[in-house]
Amino acid sequence: MSNTRAPIRPQSKKESIWIAQLLRRAGFGYTPKELKYYKSLGYDGALNELLNPKQVDNSLLEKAIKEQSFDFTNPNDLRRWWLYRMIYSRRPLEEKMTLFLHGHFATSDRKVRNPHAMYVQNMLMRKYALGNFHDLLVGMAKDPAMIIWLDNQQNRKGKPNENFAREVMELFTVGIGNYTEKDIKEAARAFTGWQTKPDGFYFNKGQHDFSKKTVLSVSGNLNGEDIVSILVKRPETSKFLARKLITFFAYDNPDKSYVDRVSSSFRDNNYSLTAMLRSIFEDKTFQSERAFHAKIKSPAELVVGSIKTLQLESLDNDLPQLMGAMGQDLFHPPSVKGWDGGESWISSDTMMERFNFTARITTTRFDELLKTNTPTQLVHRFGLTNALEMVNYFVELLVDGDVPKQTRQRLVEYVSSDLDGKKVSMIEDDRTLDAKLRGLVHLIMTLPTYQLT
Repeated sequence: MSNTRAPIRPQSKKESIWIAQLLRRAGFGYTPKELKYYKSLGYDGALNELLNPKQVDNSLLEKAIKEQSFDFTNPNDLRRWWLYRMIYSRRPLEEKMTLFLHGHFATSDRKVRNPHAMYVQNMLMRKYALGNFHDLLVGMAKDPAMIIWLDNQQNRKGKPNENFAREVMELFTVGIGNYTEKDIKEAARAFTGWQTKPDGFYFNKGQHDFSKKTVLSVSGNLNGEDIVSILVKRPETSKFLARKLITFFAYDNPDKSYVDRVSSSFRDNNYSLTAMLRSIFEDKTFQSERAFHAKIKSPAELVVGSIKTLQLESLDNDLPQLMGAMGQDLFHPPSVKGWDGGESWISSDTMMERFNFTARITTTRFDELLKTNTPTQLVHRFGLTNALEMVNYFVELLVDGDVPKQTRQRLVEYVSSDLDGKKVSMIEDDRTLDAKLRGLVHLIMTLPTYQLT
């Protein structure tokens, strides 16, 4: 959060809902303190801050990361490092876009086998996460992990390897159906000699094909950067990216008019990713019922959001492995297409892992919320005087109050009874209240709505 604060202004309940949604989609959720801060800025002010991460002081995070002494040659440390960033960064959209780009340029360390190269790639994505897509794509084409991942190390004059040329068209820019096999073959020749050495990108001049090439009707002695420029300028690229970004940040199967508005912002602003994101989040359809609780949380959103909401301070070392069991193993996307997202996050196996995670939080980690307050002191601090107020507070905190009337009533009935099932107006003893608090939070976190963002 920036040092310069906007004046606090009155807020409608409706605007507060959309600010909360913005923080879930443009980040990974929020602590109560963060939500209060962003609400003080208003929707426009919150969006401006999220879209301008370089103006936000993130030095405390960087200092804390240094103190953690992560080993970037260790794959487990690499995953823990990124999860730590997601949770504690004061630049949430920067991290969320880095996650999007990790899926877009899906590179797996299972093949690269170089965690430090994966770290370098991740830092490159973060650098350009809200920057110029042309510059990002050039950087990715020269990235050592990408060169290894898509076999450009073997792309040589007279014997071109087409893997990178194919994926840069199919998955990174124009999409299937907007190029020919000849375009791929010609583009592959333009990327010959783009290799890597232990210290980074290396242009092997002796292995580069300097002869004439024709790609998407553009001819000349084209090199890799020329191909990037040709692809970025294609109208199909702006629509491909717009659709993918809207699906990631807003809702699935976006309508053509929404895609057109976002893609226009990309072309009109020199291929700016920031402009596209602003267009997505300012669009009327983002603040509509169509977008509200319309996406299934990814494992990253579920894990990081839960930790932030319940203000957990210490992190279990096996959290990345738990996320992997839920279907999102960082630095190990399942294929060159990345994660499918949406309903693919939900299966009988992954739901069991999700419920196990929430059970762990409420049984063993909820202590952190209670460490400075007894259960009775805690509910008094929140101003909760009866079972209904207690249910309403946690339902609002965890699912924006979005539960059916019947479900809310059942939660009230649960809180309105002691451990023997006897009905009471408000539990007074700490032992029973502790059990009911944990039980209530766990019940809410297992609701279908909690799986949505």
